[in-house]
Amino acid sequence: MTDQSDRKAPMTARVIEIDPADELARPRPIGPQVIATERTEPVTPSERSVVVVAPPPARRRDGVITFGLAGVAVFFVGWLVVDAAAWISTAFERSAGLGVLAAAAISAGVAGAGLVIARELASLFRLKNVETIHRSLADQHVPPADARRAIADVLAVVPRERETAAGIEAFQRQVQLHHSTAQQIEILSRTVMKPLDRRAEAHVRTAVLRAFGITAISPTALTDAVFFLACGVRMVRGIAASYGHRPTAATTIHLLRRLVLEAGKLGAVDIASASLVQHLGGAVTERVATSAADALYASYRMARLGIIVMDLCRPIPFQENDVPSVGSLVGNVVRRRSEAQSD
Repeated sequence: MTDQSDRKAPMTARVIEIDPADELARPRPIGPQVIATERTEPVTPSERSVVVVAPPPARRRDGVITFGLAGVAVFFVGWLVVDAAAWISTAFERSAGLGVLAAAAISAGVAGAGLVIARELASLFRLKNVETIHRSLADQHVPPADARRAIADVLAVVPRERETAAGIEAFQRQVQLHHSTAQQIEILSRTVMKPLDRRAEAHVRTAVLRAFGITAISPTALTDAVFFLACGVRMVRGIAASYGHRPTAATTIHLLRRLVLEAGKLGAVDIASASLVQHLGGAVTERVATSAADALYASYRMARLGIIVMDLCRPIPFQENDVPSVGSLVGNVVRRRSEAQSD
């Protein structure tokens, strides 16, 4: 645009002409456009649009509940301290020996409680550390150096026994510096994790056999649920011990809580098991009692729970070919039951 007029001229009406170059230089708004062409085939975009999904908001704890629980804990601890101090003071008023005995008893109780709490917290922190390693190694994009450090932490927590010691030696002989993260995990799973997996699978098979037998002879649904829960808790503790964890109360509660969160994965197995029970009307139910169908259904659920607990306790994620099969775990139970009926 050019303006050749004199700036000192009086204010009058003027005509301003715009050059075509200025019109072309204006940025055009970006938006969908329709272009008429003679082409009739479908239009394929050259680049796929990337949709960025916002991450879910972080879950925040309720501060009121946390403050309330802390207040209740302070109340009970203060109550116990005041009661213990009054008890010791009353004992000293009666005699010095009785006061010393009361103080020694309180000291022994506090020391014992402290040791138990320390052991519970240590086992829980150790399990959470293993879970952190499990999540980090589940990502195949972890650098090999970080994977080597994580695997070193795994080797520090596995139980030191003859089979695992031989597996650790085999892993250290086979692993090389040029191996990728996936190769290191595959070698570790083949050498060190194999004996631990076999031991954990033995606990799962035992729990499956118990669930099958107890459900077959249980008179009511309530006793079924109670015995199933007891077998499940015992299986969780056995699997945790197989992978080197201390099956303390805190560890068991933590695993049961995570197992409840993972229980949604049982939906497909429940549908498959229900379908299997419905189609059992030929080969198997002719040889076993009528309640064996429900017992087999409970066995499938217990086997699936055992596989989930194995994945929770395992320091590294399962490889594609290492995940135990539910059919193989339950098939042994059915075979034993059939053999017992034939005898």
